[in-house]
Amino acid sequence: MRTKRIATSIIALIFAAGLVFASGSSDVSLTEDGLPDSIEVWRISNPSEKIMKAFDDVAADFEAATGIKVNYVLTPTNDFHTKLVTSISAGVYPDVVIWNSSPGTEFAYTGMVQPMDELLEEIGSDQYATNLVDTFRVDGTLWEIPFYVRPGSLHARRDWLEAAGYDLTLQQDENGDYYIEDLKTWEDILEAGKKITDVANNRYGLGFAYSRKAFGDSAGFCFSVIACHGGRIIDEEGNLDIDTPEMRSAIDFLIRLWNSGAVPPAATTWDGNSNNQFFLTGDIGIVQNSNSILEKLPSDNVALEDVMILPYPEGPAGSWKQGPPESITVFKTDKLASSEEFVKYISSPEVQLKMFETMGFGYYAPLRYDVIADPMFESLTDNEKVMLRGSTHSVSSSFPGETDSRLSILYSSYFYDDILSRIAVDNWTVDQIIDEMEQKAQEILFE
Repeated sequence: MRTKRIATSIIALIFAAGLVFASGSSDVSLTEDGLPDSIEVWRISNPSEKIMKAFDDVAADFEAATGIKVNYVLTPTNDFHTKLVTSISAGVYPDVVIWNSSPGTEFAYTGMVQPMDELLEEIGSDQYATNLVDTFRVDGTLWEIPFYVRPGSLHARRDWLEAAGYDLTLQQDENGDYYIEDLKTWEDILEAGKKITDVANNRYGLGFAYSRKAFGDSAGFCFSVIACHGGRIIDEEGNLDIDTPEMRSAIDFLIRLWNSGAVPPAATTWDGNSNNQFFLTGDIGIVQNSNSILEKLPSDNVALEDVMILPYPEGPAGSWKQGPPESITVFKTDKLASSEEFVKYISSPEVQLKMFETMGFGYYAPLRYDVIADPMFESLTDNEKVMLRGSTHSVSSSFPGETDSRLSILYSSYFYDDILSRIAVDNWTVDQIIDEMEQKAQEILFE
């Protein structure tokens, strides 16, 4: 089922629902200040008790300060987009969404997303990098406010790499970016993966999910490799630009990586948690992930000191990782005024610092300049410093072009996951994959 076709077919329904929401609802109870007394906030479910507590504390403190109750709706990453599309197609909107896949830019065309320029000015637009904010603009309008970023890169078994003869000394270039001399490029990572693979002992060097079920991890990996090789979907004029030497080079690399034997055959069945799981059980040497792995160490099979974060590898076009920050989207429901109060509250430096005191640096990293500058973040480990610096290489699904909501829809439609499935399950050639990419992109973006 094509996401864009779903979206297009429900525009009339959405606008009709929007008229109802815009006029307000007699069923909404109000606080003493005349604001709706509850809001529904959708966010990713997280197994970390510290992170859950940080968000729960925000909700409790916000209710105590304003009388507005926050009802969280928690959804796993793999199910989030499907649930959101299904709900919106039925004319039922969350009040606020906190997520890292740009629902604001994707659904801005519906007329039900609240523009955020004025709200960001109240929050402090000078506290965010301009290029970061511009990630969430479409046609000059801001549709989302940056929240946090999930710092991450390649998690690697230090002990395995050292045993294979690698010098893992961290160095910094003239721009302040970290690198390891013999692990700078994707080709280096592929060679390292082959060296540390030991199939006889069920040990594989590379833990990349070649599976549609691993949405997020698989799509992010595939897109990142394409970006590092200079591939893209559309050109500056908005025309398809898929069949290029750069894209062919990227697809060829993804095929060679799979055929190397360094990725376990079971990776075709993995979901979004599998690479974490097999890394923590000691079966995988290198995985691409956010920092959710480090907070689970030590495990029964992996010591914390045996894991290091590798600076993100380069391709011919540079080092780029698909990983836009989590952002806050507000829908024009009858709770709009209270939703905006919540966004201002959770975006304030005081509240964000309190959240980090509870959950620590790890799964999330700050984006506000005044939060990053707090003494709390002066004593990061080398692994944390590499992740925090690596966040500057994160790009959106429109890279290298300007923000384009069509490409957000394309990314969410399993477009990139399907490339990996064609490689690993169907054994397709570069030509076959390029042909299907062009057909799918044409259907999703232009029909």
